[in-house]
Amino acid sequence: MRLQPARNRPQSHMLEFSDASYRFFPAEPSPFLIRLGRSLNRHIILPGKNHRITELRLEGESEAIRDARARDERLVFVINHPSHSDPQVVTEIQRRLGVPASFMAAYDVFLRSRLNAWCMQKLGNFSIDREAADRKAMTAAIAIVTSGEYALNIFPEGNVYLTNDRVTPFLDGTAFIALKAQQAIEGTPVKIVPVSLKFTHLTTPRETVTQRLVDLGRDSGYAYAPGASDNPLAAVMSLGRHLVRGQLQRHGVLDASLDPEAPLHDQLKHCATGLVTKVETALSLSPATESGLVERIRKIRSTIHQIRTDPSGASHPEIDGLAGQAILAFRVHGYLTPYLTEHPSIDRYDETVERLAEDFYSHAMPRTGPRRAIAHIHTPLDVTSILSEAGSLRNAVAPLTRAMEGAVQSGIDAINASNDAPGAALVPGI
Repeated sequence: MRLQPARNRPQSHMLEFSDASYRFFPAEPSPFLIRLGRSLNRHIILPGKNHRITELRLEGESEAIRDARARDERLVFVINHPSHSDPQVVTEIQRRLGVPASFMAAYDVFLRSRLNAWCMQKLGNFSIDREAADRKAMTAAIAIVTSGEYALNIFPEGNVYLTNDRVTPFLDGTAFIALKAQQAIEGTPVKIVPVSLKFTHLTTPRETVTQRLVDLGRDSGYAYAPGASDNPLAAVMSLGRHLVRGQLQRHGVLDASLDPEAPLHDQLKHCATGLVTKVETALSLSPATESGLVERIRKIRSTIHQIRTDPSGASHPEIDGLAGQAILAFRVHGYLTPYLTEHPSIDRYDETVERLAEDFYSHAMPRTGPRRAIAHIHTPLDVTSILSEAGSLRNAVAPLTRAMEGAVQSGIDAINASNDAPGAALVPGI
């Protein structure tokens, strides 16, 4: 969990702050390059070392999507964001469906290089500043939906959380975009298409994951007890405790009065809450204790981003340290639920080790084995009906967001119930 200041270096981790001056990158789609990109994605990128997708199964309401396109209905695809392979998988799904689409992507992705920005734009994608109210991005998104030439792809979780079986609460911006578009083109239906993505291993990558644990322990100064590798779940939990406690100690938020033998989740919740309160105080934010930790952290991140990108040059002497603490709070929050221990499957074991490694090294980790991607297309949600029932856009945002989130989670649950891949099995030795 190295939390070096992000200034003057490429953003490699999905949760890192980008403090480069914001510039909006509009979509400039090239039909030829989109066709070429989809072909390269299908034959080279998906099966390549960064993704290792050797199977892709498409389930659900594919015909409903084709019918909606034939009726010139507007489509907004909302997808869970469990891995760094999601955009590539969604691109292949929409190639099969015959749907041209545009992604809303974090602007730091466009900043990696001029070539990367040019390719992203020519493939029909546009940027958004996730840490601020990006009116240009919202306007562009609504325009894409209303024009109908392209569908719009959004990951409403906002970040990659590496918890494929559990959806992180959706942000409400997607619902707002769809509702505003529907108001702008009354008489032409806008349909939201929930998509449930699931990645599962086609082999048992225990040796590869164990080696990742060993490397991570070595680099973080952690010594495994003899025989720890015989119990993989205990090894992950002990290493995770070491990594998280070390970071909390360095930031001065590990309460010495806490019982070190107390359940790890209880310790983390206590420390994450204390860390968030500490940063709120430093930024002169009123602690919104009635809100959940995620909402409080998002408000902190937005405030820090505004300070860092303030064109007037105003600064905060402790901003880098506070930014690191905000990222730490977000990462610690991700460990507050017993994701692995409640169901220690091979898929969850691999994901958890990947999260620990990614948080420590601050970059995406290589794949540990070949995977199957499963995408379940849900029955489209009729935005007109939801807007009519709610009576106003303001009243429709929350129920529409809940409906999207519920559909995606139910699809993941259904895929898991019938998953016959090796990744669905429990980790041997538990």
